[in-house]
Amino acid sequence: MILTKSQRQRYGSALLLSFPALVGLILFHYWPIFEMLRISFLDYKIFTGEFTWKGTENYVVAVQDPIFLQTLKTTVWFFFLKVPLQTVLALGLALIMTRGGRGIGFIRTIILLPAVTAMVVASTVWGFMLHPDNGLVNSMLTTIGLSAQPFLASATQALPSIAFITIWKQVGLNTLFFMAGLLTIPGVYYEAGKVDGASVWQSFRHVTLPLLKPTTAFVLITSTIAAFKVFVPVKVLTDGGPASATRVIVLYIFELAFQYNRLGYAATISVFVAVILIAFSFIQLRTSRESER
Repeated sequence: MILTKSQRQRYGSALLLSFPALVGLILFHYWPIFEMLRISFLDYKIFTGEFTWKGTENYVVAVQDPIFLQTLKTTVWFFFLKVPLQTVLALGLALIMTRGGRGIGFIRTIILLPAVTAMVVASTVWGFMLHPDNGLVNSMLTTIGLSAQPFLASATQALPSIAFITIWKQVGLNTLFFMAGLLTIPGVYYEAGKVDGASVWQSFRHVTLPLLKPTTAFVLITSTIAAFKVFVPVKVLTDGGPASATRVIVLYIFELAFQYNRLGYAATISVFVAVILIAFSFIQLRTSRESER
């Protein structure tokens, strides 16, 4: 294909304008991925820079590592505590807010405000509120005649408490995604449903949900990635305790790299997590596309 002079100038200008973004993409996205893969085959000492070639030994050790398997199990359990409830709640809030009415603007602000709050700040505040002795939540519980709860000090309640905090923090953003998806659905479909005598539930089931599948897939994928990457609230509130009940996979990676000076093995665990997330994203996208046909 022979390009004309004007086409060459246009493509040249486009390439020149996109060059800084391409450089940034390579330096801050693809290069770290390449380095993670390379280091995963090494015994790399992060503080001294010394390394020795390990080959696939790190991967063999990982699949036999009981701590890795336990932290992966904890992370999967955190996913089930967080993602389904957060997705359903976000969809419900989006349905309410797209209907309009008095006070909706205030509700939108309240819901979206946590999304712009730094996770470190939010975790610290919730840590004070959930304190087992003098926290605000327990004060409210005892005021209405209920018993105080240990929350973050309990091996059974700590992970659900952190899941609640992350839902509170992230549900507003997912609500925004669902609102955008709802606004793209043509109103003529709902009008046709009314003509056919469809109830509100039938319209939701046969019109809203099918047309929201791309948005739902996006929300599920991003929420799953966020669940597997959870670190800040765990580090701030429990540091993996009590009794390793909140020791999630990213916290284990952090400990390996910066406490035990095993960056190579930490990179290996990171590769496993990346493969899990890529596989989940692929399955979710493929399922969504097949259901649209």
